[in-house]
Amino acid sequence: MDIELRHLRYFLAVAEELHFGRAAARLRIAQPPLSQQIRKLEDELGVELFHRTSRRVELSEAGQALLPEVRLLFEQVGRATDAAQHADRGTSGHLRIGFVGSAADGPLPRIVGGFRQELPGVSLTLNELGVDEQLEALRAGRLDVGFVRGPLDEQGLNVAEIYNEPLVVAIPQRHRFARRKQISARDLRGEALVLLSREEVPGLFDQVIAICQQHGFNASVEQQSTSIQAVLGLVAAGLGVSVLPRSVESLRRVGVRFLPLRGSRTTLLVAWREDG
Repeated sequence: MDIELRHLRYFLAVAEELHFGRAAARLRIAQPPLSQQIRKLEDELGVELFHRTSRRVELSEAGQALLPEVRLLFEQVGRATDAAQHADRGTSGHLRIGFVGSAADGPLPRIVGGFRQELPGVSLTLNELGVDEQLEALRAGRLDVGFVRGPLDEQGLNVAEIYNEPLVVAIPQRHRFARRKQISARDLRGEALVLLSREEVPGLFDQVIAICQQHGFNASVEQQSTSIQAVLGLVAAGLGVSVLPRSVESLRRVGVRFLPLRGSRTTLLVAWREDG
């Protein structure tokens, strides 16, 4: 059996109009070809779909049974067409997002919220991952988009800067710098540093090390953690100071003060596969 979709569309028009002339006008074809195509459909199905007289056209029992199925078929065709067009425009589907923890305390919630408002048909999965984990997942196709701390130069990935913010130094509430308005990089000499691990944010970690070296001393990294909350907990306990993006100030950890680190900034990047 070889039934063409256009034959079913012709059937639907005649079934709804119950008049070949009006159905032909609706379909923008001549009446004789329409009648021929309906006959062809009836021959293909082996049933009579319409009772025809000189005065009226009525659906047969077979035609009455076929009509709701054809309507359902065209509804499904419409949904399938819409789904394909939305997917092609990127307005539907599923987006897998990776992010470093510091992005969640910064612009990420606003970005994701705006995305959901603009493209409600796209479902999102968000996973907090270190930069290296994100890069591996992006290359393997397990992630579609990654929010990472720069700098980053990775072949096979597109990278764009989406946010640039100052660095701050997190210090214990009773630290000797507590009365200051800001801190210079030279002030970090001799300070025990509690940093987000290089595994979590290699760009930021290396940046802190480089800042210290540029000012004539080596960083004294005493503790590393993959969790911002853990880093701030260690700072509050007096085990050292930390250098972090300013957006973490929103966490307002008890026992911790944040002071601007003069002249230093960090970037948040979005990365995606070149073929994505």
